[in-house]
Amino acid sequence: MNKQNDKNKKILQVATQLLKSEGDMGLTMRKVATSAGMSLSNVQYYYTNKNVLLQAIADQYFDDCLTQLKHQTPLESFEQLHLLITSQLNYAREVSDMCRIFREYWAISTRNDDINEYLRRYYETVFTVICDVLSPLSSDDCTLKTSAALLVSFVEGYSVTGKFMPVESERIASTLLEAVRGSLTK
Repeated sequence: MNKQNDKNKKILQVATQLLKSEGDMGLTMRKVATSAGMSLSNVQYYYTNKNVLLQAIADQYFDDCLTQLKHQTPLESFEQLHLLITSQLNYAREVSDMCRIFREYWAISTRNDDINEYLRRYYETVFTVICDVLSPLSSDDCTLKTSAALLVSFVEGYSVTGKFMPVESERIASTLLEAVRGSLTK
């Protein structure tokens, strides 16, 4: 079992590196097999096709993100919201290298229905979790959904652009807090 787990990890590691360095078009099952020092049939034993492999790579990152969010208790104050926004922006900056891979996923989703559906389900889950976290601060369902959409969209975009911004993340967090507060309390 340990040997199988090691092979699985090796395949995911190699595929992630290929996706990062060569993009979607450079990631093939054959290249993964060659780079991992395995036969194509061995790689296909673990991942039957490229879509399954892409989803497994995404699962590594998305599971970590969702686990972090799901442990967040519903907020009771705007000070707690400020802490949440700050931590999310800092986390987004920490994983910005991983975002190179997810830019590929977003591009792939424009031409691949399986990956598009996978991303839709992920963001639907993130949106629901954020709504649950923000709900005690919201005046109604419409403002809650608008605020959650604003927060999710901004943090996702910041994960790609944040390290290039010439403004401190704390200042951005304060500005985003005011936008979300304004939306929640309309």
